[in-house]
Amino acid sequence: MYGLKNSFKKISEEIQIPFKLSEKDGTVLANFLQGNNSKIISSVINIPTEELLLETYENYSNCISLLKCFLEQELSNAVKSKEEIILDILKGREFSDDILKEVIKYKPFKLILLYLEEKHTSVLNLIKDKYLEEESIVVNQEEYILIISKNDISNEKINDLFKLIRKSITEKLYITYCKINEYKELKERFEYLKGNIGICLKYDLASKVYSENSLLLEKMVNNAGNEEISRAYKHYNDLFSKLDSELIKTIEIFFSEGLKVSESADKLYIHRNTLFYRIDKIKKLINYDISNFNEAIEFKILFLLWKEAIYSNKL
Repeated sequence: MYGLKNSFKKISEEIQIPFKLSEKDGTVLANFLQGNNSKIISSVINIPTEELLLETYENYSNCISLLKCFLEQELSNAVKSKEEIILDILKGREFSDDILKEVIKYKPFKLILLYLEEKHTSVLNLIKDKYLEEESIVVNQEEYILIISKNDISNEKINDLFKLIRKSITEKLYITYCKINEYKELKERFEYLKGNIGICLKYDLASKVYSENSLLLEKMVNNAGNEEISRAYKHYNDLFSKLDSELIKTIEIFFSEGLKVSESADKLYIHRNTLFYRIDKIKKLINYDISNFNEAIEFKILFLLWKEAIYSNKL
């Protein structure tokens, strides 16, 4: 049971009712009775796993219902699994630090969020069997899989996770992650990472690992005003419409791989010379050399604004 010793003490101090709580076999979970000769009354507290015996002095009989209410709430949290507590936190429920210290045994910690187009029990099992370190937590939340691990997990190991899963699925797979310093930040950072994946889905970005801040440019474009978006579409639609699906995929992979030729060619399953040919073809069509960093940044902003206009119909 998570963090109960301090929780029981806090309840006793807050409501000023001395009590003793025991399991059926006589194991004492908490005892704040003073050992005087006052008559003892008792009541049973039911939790999902067992019945507990609650005892207090007779002169507190009018307060025993209130005491039971407080204790049942703490016990309902304590008998939850780690995964259930994490899911409750994501829904906005609050837990005491005593409980959270028992669930997540380290600070700071890392939150890794995975998105798969379809639910894959096999992927969940693969992560549990092949990837998780000691005391890591894995939670399935709708279309997402969350991993909470120690903060010292390397970026290389997160990329290894991507490669491991990629061997077993062919559809879209996005992984994004961040460092969390305090337990109370978990829900907020989860929502932030969900926003990252939302951007990936909106712009149909390549399947890969995205760090916490690797999509800032896309987020800026996503928040652009209608006027900027309409202007980009009006000025560049005829130009960008010259790009066929093969060239668009080449652009997206080339950007996602940080303008690296060898890595991009491998991802596209083409020879380096073929990639150079496509880059040259793109330059002739739209007058932007995407192998040049400055031109690539300018083009990417305009290209994203153009895609935003198409996706959101902000014309």
